[in-house]
Amino acid sequence: MKHQIVLGSLLTAESQRTSIGRLVDSVWGIAPPNTAGKQIRNAVSDLRNILAPSGAVITPVADGYRLDIGEARLDLHEFRRHLARARTHLGHGRKPDAIVEFRAALSLWTGPMLSGIESTTLQAQIAGVNEGRLSVAEECIDLELAQDRHKSLVSELAAWVAEYPLRERMVAQYILALHRSGARARAFTVYEQARRNLADSLGLSPGPELLEVHQLMLREDTDAAAPAPAPSLRFTPPGPAASAPAPEPAGRHADTGMPLPVPDSLPFESGHFVGRTAELDSLLAGGTAPGTRRVLSVDGMGGVGKTTLAVYVAHRVADRYPDGRIFLDLYGHSRDEDPLGHRAALTQLLLLSGLPEGELPDSVEALVQMWRGRTADRRMLVVLDNASGAEQIGPLLPAGDDCLTLITSRRRLTMTAVSPTRVVSLDPMPREEGYALFCRLLGKRHPEPEPDEVTGILDLCGHLPLAVAAAAARLRRRPSWPLWYLAERLADPALRLADLQTEYGGLIACFDASYRHLTLGQQRLLRLLGTAEGERTDVAATSVRAGLPPFAAEQMLESLVDEHLLFQPEPGQYRVHPLLKTYCAQLPGQDGDDTGEPRPEHGSTPTPERLAA
Repeated sequence: MKHQIVLGSLLTAESQRTSIGRLVDSVWGIAPPNTAGKQIRNAVSDLRNILAPSGAVITPVADGYRLDIGEARLDLHEFRRHLARARTHLGHGRKPDAIVEFRAALSLWTGPMLSGIESTTLQAQIAGVNEGRLSVAEECIDLELAQDRHKSLVSELAAWVAEYPLRERMVAQYILALHRSGARARAFTVYEQARRNLADSLGLSPGPELLEVHQLMLREDTDAAAPAPAPSLRFTPPGPAASAPAPEPAGRHADTGMPLPVPDSLPFESGHFVGRTAELDSLLAGGTAPGTRRVLSVDGMGGVGKTTLAVYVAHRVADRYPDGRIFLDLYGHSRDEDPLGHRAALTQLLLLSGLPEGELPDSVEALVQMWRGRTADRRMLVVLDNASGAEQIGPLLPAGDDCLTLITSRRRLTMTAVSPTRVVSLDPMPREEGYALFCRLLGKRHPEPEPDEVTGILDLCGHLPLAVAAAAARLRRRPSWPLWYLAERLADPALRLADLQTEYGGLIACFDASYRHLTLGQQRLLRLLGTAEGERTDVAATSVRAGLPPFAAEQMLESLVDEHLLFQPEPGQYRVHPLLKTYCAQLPGQDGDDTGEPRPEHGSTPTPERLAA
């Protein structure tokens, strides 16, 4: 196993240096033997002999080693070639050819990368690699579903879902394939099981992709119209195809006078919502009753609970907006998706409001006018989640004075089109609220702990709700672990982010989504702060460390405050969240280089697990 871990570490470094210290951590974790360095050198010597026939060479570099595969065949390269060809085909609209290349790329995999190798450090390094494989599979399956290959995908999707029952996009694809194949009862059963799994395992409600396919099934089971084409699971669901066109009176069919179906795409309210009393009171005080056009904005760092709070507020006031409640993810900060443009977002909003797809205009200007006309005389609630910035929001605001808009974003929004009635910036949870959240999500496998038993875990989670929820979920999955054992693991920076992973990538995916959208200069500064002593800095220290003039250093620090990637406890002082600091310290290129090279996204280039001679 030792030789496999060393080889796996060298391979995943992709021709970059791997230090002996990292190899030691990968093999033994936090308790290496005194002879660890010598054993690593012996293992490298053995591997040189084993790899010699393939042409791969391990060379010493500084205090570590680098693996050059030379003329050896690495599945990674073949995988990338297939993916590149698939992207080229997609760019030219040749979807069948793209599917062929995606399938060829996926055929190189026989399971998760380095499966069976017990190394927490190494598994944390390749979490994004395995995530990327799944993302490619989902992309390919989406293309095949769009070509009505539902029946041929049912068995494959059943196997995927059995292995990854909490992966919502795959579950949604499976449900859609079942439903379109005629297995409607099974499709509803799978949905209900997925809903229970999410609640029991993570304390979450189904997300937009599962809600989309569920509403699609309900609509098709009650509509006499022919089934609509397979939807893209990227977007929230279109509204009822048979609902009233724009000229009809709001709330009534023109011909029968019967009530119209009320568009409602709000995610289910989480049964595990706790705390946020002050923020909740502030939002409700900001105006949620119809009568005056209201825009409420919630901002904060990734994982702080913006969407959960917004959805909770939306459910609290939903009955005040009888003409529809719409939830739309704008993908402003996403690891895998680009932010929705105005055309795509307006299209989704109009579909969700009940407009048939065939009546949509082509130009953005016409879409804006139609959306404004559609909402001018209605009492609607619109949740615009995960906005990239104010410029994305302006054309999407409903026009009616009786409408309410809830916006969430990782950036502080400065809106010129309309001033928000109330802006709430979320900080990490107070200790008491974090304790309540942890206990509620811990479940029945562990007795409810005393507050002082959880203090260490909450501190190591930085009181970030996503991290607290992930820590509780970790204990749910490991009922034999006492609380002190999890606290010891979280105290180790090499294990911290790995132990706070979830089916969705957890904190790594969350921080990736923020890091991806930064400028190269901002990325470089975060990497430098990740390796700096302590969590605090100021303009002078940053100026020296980053080699920037003081005014430029201050401007850069302030921009990261606006991105909610730095806190500002007092003027001139800045603090990085401890978990974000751990993340930044592990980013490639963190040694003060001036290249500013962006970090490869987790999952962007999945790496197959074997070296073929």
